[in-house]
Amino acid sequence: MSEQHKILSDLPTLADGLHWKTEVAWMRERVENCPTPHVMGVHGNWGSGKTSFMRQLQRELGGACTDLCGVQGGDGRVRKNRKIATIWFDAWRYQNEPNPVVALIQEMRRQFATIPSIVEKFKKIGDISLRYTLDGLNGIGKAIGYESLPDVSKIQKLGEEWEKSHYAQVLATDSIRDCLHGTIKSLLPNLAGSRVVVFIDDLDRCSPKAAFKLLEGLKIYFNIPSCVFVLGMNEDVLTEAISSEVFSNLKIQAGEKHLLASYYLEKICTDVYRLPLPSNAVSMFSNLLYAAAQKDHVDSFNLAVGDGFFLPPNPRRLKALANQWVRFSGCVPFPEAEEERKVWCVRVLIAAYIHQFHRDMWERWHFDPNFWIECSAWCNGERSLNVEGLDISPAWASHLKLTAREYAGDSESKPAWSLEYPNPGSINIFWIDGLIRQYRDHLLPRDFIPLLKGRQFRRGE
Repeated sequence: MSEQHKILSDLPTLADGLHWKTEVAWMRERVENCPTPHVMGVHGNWGSGKTSFMRQLQRELGGACTDLCGVQGGDGRVRKNRKIATIWFDAWRYQNEPNPVVALIQEMRRQFATIPSIVEKFKKIGDISLRYTLDGLNGIGKAIGYESLPDVSKIQKLGEEWEKSHYAQVLATDSIRDCLHGTIKSLLPNLAGSRVVVFIDDLDRCSPKAAFKLLEGLKIYFNIPSCVFVLGMNEDVLTEAISSEVFSNLKIQAGEKHLLASYYLEKICTDVYRLPLPSNAVSMFSNLLYAAAQKDHVDSFNLAVGDGFFLPPNPRRLKALANQWVRFSGCVPFPEAEEERKVWCVRVLIAAYIHQFHRDMWERWHFDPNFWIECSAWCNGERSLNVEGLDISPAWASHLKLTAREYAGDSESKPAWSLEYPNPGSINIFWIDGLIRQYRDHLLPRDFIPLLKGRQFRRGE
């Protein structure tokens, strides 16, 4: 594959490209030593690397990090941990199941049968015993699935009815939970501190109803010893899901509903780790380019951009942008002079950035190259406030936020977060406005026409 056609993959990776080694080690110790039952959360915006972080943690705990989607990187070493059994559950794949917790139990049953420490334990007493024990999980799943996620008040009736039809016995209120505890305990190695660690990924991608059902299932059925759950989640998305399912009928303000939903989530998950944002998005983007673009192009990019805050601090978005940058870099010839190369890099970055993240702006620009005049004026504060201080932002930019509000000169402009402290993880920040201001005199509408056409440059054209 040529230099101009390398594509950066968005698959989760075991390679520590975000320098999480210390955080993963800290989480491993916490998971190994916390009292059980315990529910931990790994919070991050979409694209922040939650799946990669959790896969790296799973590997450190001795789990096998393989599934249908594949996991990239890693050193190939298998870490042994006889006390820990890890289960991976992609909640999004099962969101359309009537009861996601039943799908979770079935997935636990399937993966338990492949864990070396468990297989080794049951070899001493025969494979039939392992199958019989795993069938216990299957029976529990059927019992839970007897009714679509009952609430706590219905568990006793459920247990009684199901047991009458299967074992002619009447169970107490906590019978299903007790059976689940006993089955898991019999599967785990007979070592102090043994536990199953269940990683639940993409919970925030599920429909609100499915996410709520799974959380309720964890609270009702899995509040048992020897169980640790690690939830990959965007807290804001999950809180909104809970709010819409539980508090939608309350006649209170949206902010109050959000707080109530946050308190509800805290009842289930009180231990949340928040993934740190990349400290220097430009530096990370540059490293990504070195893996996908020509070296002299990237060197010129570094000279042009420096260490400014010009890019979103989100690994997935930076990968996508790097792929677009490589594509657009093939649309215009690379200059010989250093200063011209710097401007070339900035033009390519602007075209790639708007194309990737702002479709509405791109389509206006693609249709009329002179739209760039309005875009540049907006980035320079000429379309934001009038003489009375009123907001006169154009309609196409009303949902976006510039990174600066003062425009007395680039040296005096202050980042928006020093004035309003917006969340840097928000998707409505137009990160490259500072770069557009810095290179304004070199960015004319005609300069972008080859990039707007988007076809690959051929020498001699």
